[in-house]
Amino acid sequence: MFRGISSVSIDAKGRFAMPAKYREDVLENSGGQIVITVDHTDKCLLIYPMGQWLTVEKNLMLLPNINRKVRNMQRLILGHAAELELDAQGRILLPVLLREYAGLDKRAVLVGQANKLELWDAEIWAAARASWLLEAQDDDEAHDFLNQVSL
Repeated sequence: MFRGISSVSIDAKGRFAMPAKYREDVLENSGGQIVITVDHTDKCLLIYPMGQWLTVEKNLMLLPNINRKVRNMQRLILGHAAELELDAQGRILLPVLLREYAGLDKRAVLVGQANKLELWDAEIWAAARASWLLEAQDDDEAHDFLNQVSL
């Protein structure tokens, strides 16, 4: 389970070091193999340990691709998927096209999302988070839901 937020730095070659709290899980559960792809709704990257990715990929392929929206989502997520491996220092080399898609430069944020991680440019993350907080304050439905789950 990936939880929490970590700041990471992306070096001039496009590499970042997987934080130790996540690295151990990725090494233990997928032999250091991961898949990184684009998020089809937000300007961030999704990082899956290989085992989790195989489940996601299978589920994506079960969707009815006669539906144009489904087909476009499959194109984006599967078409941008890059199989990568942690190097000996626990670093990941991000493909240029994926870095460009997410606007990644030097400062980034890894956000745990249970079965995957999201990788955001730090400035894009801060702006999105501020927007979500404002939206949540005005959302009565969200307040009702949170009250039901005892948060």
